Amino acid sequence: MPRKQQFSSKQKKQQLQDKRKRKQNEPAKFGLDSDDDNSEKKKEETELSNSTEEERRLNTQPVGTAHERLNKYCLVFGKESKEEVDQNIKLSKKPLPALDESLLVTKVEDYAMEILDLGMPKRGKWSYTMSKQKLELAEQKEFREWCSELDEYYQNLGRASYYERNLETWRQLWRTLEMSDIILFVCDIRYPTLHFSHSVYKYITEELDRQVILVLNKVDMVHPSVSVSWKNYFEHKFPEIRVVLFSAFPDEQKLVENTGKRLLKKPTIKKLGWAYGAESLIQLAKCHYDKKKEIKGETPTTEKPSIAEGGEPSDEDYVTIGLIGQPNAGKSSLINGILQDKKVSVSKTPGHTKHFQTIFYSPGIRLCDCPGLVFPTIAPKQIQILSGMYPVAQVKEPYSVVRYVAERIDLVSYLRIVHPCLEEEPQAPWTAWYICFAWADKNGYHTARTGRPDVYRGANSILRLLVTGRLCLRLLPPEYSPEGVGGSYKDILKELISFATKIEIEESEEEEYSDESSEEGEEMEKDQKMGNKFSLLQEID
Repeated sequence: MPRKQQFSSKQKKQQLQDKRKRKQNEPAKFGLDSDDDNSEKKKEETELSNSTEEERRLNTQPVGTAHERLNKYCLVFGKESKEEVDQNIKLSKKPLPALDESLLVTKVEDYAMEILDLGMPKRGKWSYTMSKQKLELAEQKEFREWCSELDEYYQNLGRASYYERNLETWRQLWRTLEMSDIILFVCDIRYPTLHFSHSVYKYITEELDRQVILVLNKVDMVHPSVSVSWKNYFEHKFPEIRVVLFSAFPDEQKLVENTGKRLLKKPTIKKLGWAYGAESLIQLAKCHYDKKKEIKGETPTTEKPSIAEGGEPSDEDYVTIGLIGQPNAGKSSLINGILQDKKVSVSKTPGHTKHFQTIFYSPGIRLCDCPGLVFPTIAPKQIQILSGMYPVAQVKEPYSVVRYVAERIDLVSYLRIVHPCLEEEPQAPWTAWYICFAWADKNGYHTARTGRPDVYRGANSILRLLVTGRLCLRLLPPEYSPEGVGGSYKDILKELISFATKIEIEESEEEEYSDESSEEGEEMEKDQKMGNKFSLLQEID
C-alpha cells in the first residue's frame, strides 16, 4: 500500500478556495439566471476588494456560510492609520489634565456639519422606466462622489469621524423615509447632541415634508432634571419639533445619582413591561397624522379601512411611523417597549438590525424599524465609541477613549483603583494607561505568557461599563442647573421623579440578579477563559 502524501494546512486552504470558486462558477439552481447571478457576485467582489484599502468592514460573517449574505449590510467605516493609532497610544501615557466637567456641556452646533448638505447622501433622481442595474450604478456613482467630498472635508478639517460608508444601509434609510408618514428620530439621552443630526432633520422636514418627533430614549440612565433640561433645549432650539421622553426599561433612580453604586451593583435581568412615554408617543403620532388628513380634506382615522374583494391594502391605508437614528440608540427596544413584547431582536452590538422591518401596533398603525446609521459629524471618534456607535470589541486603540472620559469625570474614584507606582513614587500622576493597568490588575486580567496585567483588556472592560451605562457619562445642555427647571417643565420633572420612585419600590420587592447580563457576560466570560486560568479565583471588589 503506497504511503500517504503529506498535506499541509496551506494546501488544504488552497483546496477549499478552489472548491469555493468551482461552486461559484457552477450554473445556478432552481431556474435562476446563472450569468446575472455570477456577474452580480463578481461586481460585489470587485467593490469589496476596492474598498478594503481605505475601509474597514465590521461584524462580517465567514465566507461560504449561510449567513454570508448578511455581509451586504455590515458596518463599513474608514480605517485608522498606523500613525494615528501610535500617536493616541503615546498620548495615553502622558499625565491627565485637571478634571474639567464643563467639557460635558454641549450644543447641537458642536457636532453638526458646517456644510449641512454633506451630512446626508441624497437619493438621486429616478423613474420606473430605469432598469435595476442602471439605477444601482447611478446610486453607487453618486454615493462614491459623496464619500470623496466628505473625506476631503475631513482632511481639510484636520481630523476625521466615523460615518456609515455602506450604500446598502443608506438605501434602507431612504426606503424608510419614503414609506413613513411620521418619523421618530430616536436619540440616546446621554448623548443627544451627538445622536441628533441636523442635516438629516433638515432633509426630512424641508425636502420630504415629513413630521418629526424627537424621542429622547433611555431616560432611566440620567437624572430627571437632565432629561427635562434636554427636552427644554430642543423644543426651544427647534420650535416645530415635538420631544418625547421615553424609557423601555425604567431603572432605580438612586443609582443614576451615584454612578459608583451603579457600577458596584450587579446587572439586573430586565423584563419587558409598560414603557414610560409610550402612550404619549402614540397619541402624539396620531395627532400629527390627523392634522395631515384634515389639511388634505380627508376624514382622520387610524382604523384599517375596508378593502374590496380581490384588492390589497396600500401604504395609504395605514399610519406608518418610521424609526431612525444612530446605532444603539434603542430603536428596536422602543418598539418592544411600545408593544410590551419582544417582537424585534435587540443587541448591544451596533449594526444588529440589518434590514428595515415593519410591525403593526394596531390594525391602522404600522411601525417601521430602520437599521442604525452613523451620520456624518465633526465629533471626536472617542465619544462616538462611548455612545455605542462602534463595536467595543473591535476598537484598535481604546486608551484614548479612557483618557477622554477621565478628563470629564472622576474615573479613578468611581473605579476605586490604586496607582501602580504608589509605593515607588507616591506623587506619580495618573495617566489613561495607568488607569487601564490598575483596573486590569484589580480584576485579575493578566496575560497568559508573562502574567502581567492585560492593559488592553482592562481598557476594553472600562469601555463596556460606559457603553452599558454602569459608568454614567452624560452630556449636559447649555446653562444646565438641577434647580433651574421651571414653567411647565416642573410638572414633567415631578412625574419623572414619582415614576422612578414607583419603579424603585416595585423592584425592591422582587428583583432578579445575574453575575453578568446577556452579551456583556458572555464576552467577559470568554475573555477570562482566554486569559489567566487562576484569575477566576480572585474576588472582584
